Amino acid sequence: MATAESKSSPRQDRRKARTRARILDAAEEFFASSDPESATIARIAEAADVAVATVYQHFVGKDDLHLAVVERALEHNERQMLAVYDSELLPELKLIDAAGAYLRFYLESPQLFRVIALRQGRVSEESTDSPVAVMMAERVDRMTHALARVINDGIDGGSLRPVAPLDTARFLWGAFNGVIGLALRPDRLRLDEHEMRTALSQGIEVIFDGLVGDRLRGADGRLAPELRRRLHTVLGSNPK
Repeated sequence: MATAESKSSPRQDRRKARTRARILDAAEEFFASSDPESATIARIAEAADVAVATVYQHFVGKDDLHLAVVERALEHNERQMLAVYDSELLPELKLIDAAGAYLRFYLESPQLFRVIALRQGRVSEESTDSPVAVMMAERVDRMTHALARVINDGIDGGSLRPVAPLDTARFLWGAFNGVIGLALRPDRLRLDEHEMRTALSQGIEVIFDGLVGDRLRGADGRLAPELRRRLHTVLGSNPK
């Protein structure tokens, strides 16, 4: 049993938490770079302005540190998405706001987006049953199923056409990653932020035009004007 002297004080706990966060911040920069193999413990320690021994006080090694970076990225993304999925909004509004939340996750945390959506920073020897790969698959699968439940609720309520919810959710997740990924390309195909927002808005509107039921359509048969406005507002683009 720990003695009173061996217990850490709240102040010490806060200091340890700050140090750990600083190490994770530094590691994230390396793992999300175009050369993740450069992420050595020594370099991460130098970037975090701590001793190498301090890194090992918090993490077993590089793999453990990589796992912590990925876990933090997934938790950050999951909090934003669940805030939408668990809200009291109607399913069609959840779908629109989820698009905005995912874009916001990228804009606020591009490094974390690279780590989990584009899988930058993956260690070369990582296998499909490594701790990182397993955690990534489980967490992304959980979020995809949460999105599928929103789609299913819309189908049950009559606001969405009958579709395969999970297949649709997987497509939406993949399509979003693909378009946002274009903003991270190093060549002439790279989209600037305005072009990315416009492409996302247009693509999601096209999908919604085919997904929503008749009562969510305007007189022209397209997505109802109020839903179009909300979609383009949350994605920061102008409707055509």
